[in-house]
Amino acid sequence: MTVAPFRVSASDFDALARGGGGVSAVRTLRLARRSRTLLMIRSIAVDPAARPAFSLLCEVARVAPAAVDRVLDHPSVGAWATRTALAMRRGAAARPGELAFTAAAAAVRAGMAVDLALPPVEVFSLPSLGVVVGPGLAYEALPEIDLGGSSLQVDLWAGGGVPPELPVAPSVDLLWWRDALRSAWDLLARDHPALASEFAEVVSVITPMPSSPSGTSSATLADAFGCVFLSPMPDAETLAVTLVHEAQHSKLVALMDLFALVEPDQDALFYAPWREDPRPAAGLLHGTYAHMGVAGFWRSRPGPAAQAEYARWRSAALITADTLLTSGKLTPTGTRFVTRMADVLRTWSAEPLPAAALATAEAEAAAHRTRWQATHTP
Repeated sequence: MTVAPFRVSASDFDALARGGGGVSAVRTLRLARRSRTLLMIRSIAVDPAARPAFSLLCEVARVAPAAVDRVLDHPSVGAWATRTALAMRRGAAARPGELAFTAAAAAVRAGMAVDLALPPVEVFSLPSLGVVVGPGLAYEALPEIDLGGSSLQVDLWAGGGVPPELPVAPSVDLLWWRDALRSAWDLLARDHPALASEFAEVVSVITPMPSSPSGTSSATLADAFGCVFLSPMPDAETLAVTLVHEAQHSKLVALMDLFALVEPDQDALFYAPWREDPRPAAGLLHGTYAHMGVAGFWRSRPGPAAQAEYARWRSAALITADTLLTSGKLTPTGTRFVTRMADVLRTWSAEPLPAAALATAEAEAAAHRTRWQATHTP
């Protein structure tokens, strides 16, 4: 298993900054994230408890490299590797022997024998495969939803690894999620094929969240690249734009592995027109990039409601892009990235829209700002 350097061309970097990037650029980001996970695993493998599993993983890679790649790409592996490597670096409690689960999953995928001592755990999961339910690594496979040309696994993270503040549904209504995701995917593939292709390249797993009493919820964890956490959505269009929003986060997560876009100082906080809490510069950049994707989605949707959404989010993203550019918190590379974003958003903001759409967007933006100021102004 070799770790190769990854390069993003100037043209791909600028295309990503303009909100898209294309499949080739996005695939580079996905492969770079796999390389990051492998680097973490290599650092974990110095511990004697992890060496037998790492040896098996290397053997599987020689025989069936695609099986290892499939397992390394599973979000739970990236999350575990990051958490474990950082704990070992800090001298904190860690369980490097759990690399055995990753190695066992790769061996099972490759049809190879697994001769490893597996750590005792309450729930034994094979990443990318499922939860072990019997002897001989017999497992209950993760549900998979066919989207026609691509697919998504449904994973409730039975083995743990999700921060406690991020709720995961206790069970999954697979029929509901299959119908909902297929409807959203059909909309994306039909009306927004470029967005659909990028989503398929970076997201492989969805994790259902409980229904939200305040509307809908979604999230992307930086360390669990490839997974989107979703609460039930009321319709296909809402789910589709949420998938676009979270794919933007995933793209930026991987890009920020390769480029320092924001200075490390996180003390300064800024207003975000989509949040009730102030955000550090890195969080504001993430929100701006995600809402630029949201604005791009609504830009090509028909009807007054879509026009109002487009007006709202193109303006909000431009405001925060300009905030970032004047904040002093961006690196030179980050300044280039956000300047490209702002150029697109300025062009969009000059596009004419009906007065009613503009009025609705302005009223919603003003209401949010007033509410935020009432909470955060001393």
